[in-house]
Amino acid sequence: MITFGMMSLSLKSELTYFTEIAKRANPNIFTCFRFSPAKIHPVTQLVSGEKFDHKKGCWVKSEFPLPMIVYDRCFYTNDPSSKQAMAIVKWLKKKADITFLGNGLPNKWAIYEVLSKSSLSPYIPKTILIGSGKDVIAQLEVMKKAVLKPIFGSGGAGIYKIEKSGGEFEISADPGGRLFTKTFHSTSETEDWLDSLFSKKEYMMQPYLELSDMQNCPFDIRVLLQKDHEEKWIVRGKGVRRGSRDGILSNLRAGGEILPFEEYTNSLNIRSRRFILHELEEILSKLPGILEASFPRLFELGVDIGVSKDHALWVLDTNSKPGRKVIASTNPDLNEVLYNAPLEYARVLSEIMPEREEQRL
Repeated sequence: MITFGMMSLSLKSELTYFTEIAKRANPNIFTCFRFSPAKIHPVTQLVSGEKFDHKKGCWVKSEFPLPMIVYDRCFYTNDPSSKQAMAIVKWLKKKADITFLGNGLPNKWAIYEVLSKSSLSPYIPKTILIGSGKDVIAQLEVMKKAVLKPIFGSGGAGIYKIEKSGGEFEISADPGGRLFTKTFHSTSETEDWLDSLFSKKEYMMQPYLELSDMQNCPFDIRVLLQKDHEEKWIVRGKGVRRGSRDGILSNLRAGGEILPFEEYTNSLNIRSRRFILHELEEILSKLPGILEASFPRLFELGVDIGVSKDHALWVLDTNSKPGRKVIASTNPDLNEVLYNAPLEYARVLSEIMPEREEQRL
């Protein structure tokens, strides 16, 4: 019997997703649990959480030993409970009798360092680690327009566009899809604002790329990849996220909308369509292997790819705990595959991981 634990910071998180997975788990093969890392008792190592009851078709409160295989869907912030959970998960990953379905990727800067030195470097925007407002001002002499991104961040939170125009500096953001712009009339004023920003989070800086469509709406392609029962990477689906007109982000939390990938490609002429599809295939065939060569084993990846007006493709973000909203809403027939995929891969790991872990020791 495979004990399969689905882990999130709160039992309110991912409830529908976890329930749909558990419903599809063969009770002769799997016992499914869901839990929060904070609910692991440090002495007994028993977990207070919920067990899926197939006869009742619902979760019931339960206390159980740590599951053999853990599907980690914890999304951390800067609060104390997140930091405590991160420490517990780090401890869990060191336990020889527990296998994680996939491991999380490190921060955006660590990923950039690997990808920028790989065969995919032409698709990676030049990125600089930024420590102060002075650094940003110096770089703007070269870039003119740039994007500031937190090294630890998701959902488009904390991203700013900065532009130098004459002796003035404009800083823009579009949280919730509403664009706001602040104008600074001096270098010192700009530096002070940036230093305040950097005191709260670590940031990196990239040239601002014109990644917008014919209507001047920012957009990107979201791709979901997962491993199948043969440990091969499969492109599960693609969708397009489009932001507000004249906005900065296409992210859904910033007010973006979802479009079918085919709607976008069908709007292109044949030559452009062939070029973009070929480049996309080139990126997706190499990316998972490059990441797994430098970081621990993965199960799934969300990849965000921007397309500039001259049809150059740029890898904007890679996420080891991707959402499914874009793919599921544009490819509803994929839901069954997406709910079964973690179970299929868990079966693979239950057979091969013990011998693989022995080989590493």
